[in-house]
Amino acid sequence: MAVTNQMVAPRYAKALFEVAQAQNGLDLTQADLTQLNTVIDATPDLLPALAGKDLDQSAKETLLALLKRDASPLVQQLIDVVFVNGRIGGLVAIIEAFTKRYEETAGIVNATVTTAVPLDDQQAQAMQQAIAQRFDGSAVRLTQVVDPSIIGGVKVVSDDRIIDGTVATRLVKLQKQLLTN
Repeated sequence: MAVTNQMVAPRYAKALFEVAQAQNGLDLTQADLTQLNTVIDATPDLLPALAGKDLDQSAKETLLALLKRDASPLVQQLIDVVFVNGRIGGLVAIIEAFTKRYEETAGIVNATVTTAVPLDDQQAQAMQQAIAQRFDGSAVRLTQVVDPSIIGGVKVVSDDRIIDGTVATRLVKLQKQLLTN
């Protein structure tokens, strides 16, 4: 079985995380990786071009130099290592794995909150505090979704954790209960 970029990305991310942590550079590394991911998102042909055979080595090195230009030495080394090892196509997966580890360590919780009507600022703040307390986080990045079909209540999704207190779900449960009795 061939080893895929998705399979090795967590290993690269773990190694990068451990080195960045040892150098007290987690925040800088995360910021650099976020910027790198922005560049990759803005130029979707970049990684396939670097991984492909259409460009000669000189052109690839020019692209790599541009990619590494404003990055810290640690992120520059990561880019070099994944390129040399033929894993440049997995760079996004490495960034995602690093970011997940970083957020876990920093106590950052990413949550999507679905409500029937938009939350005002005070409600959103209260929701962030409640989620931080419930999921043992120090900070919450809240994404709000408005879905009138839930009728009322709140649904919170964070990674593989779901808290569904919506009226629509309660009605479905009540209907099932009535049908089984």
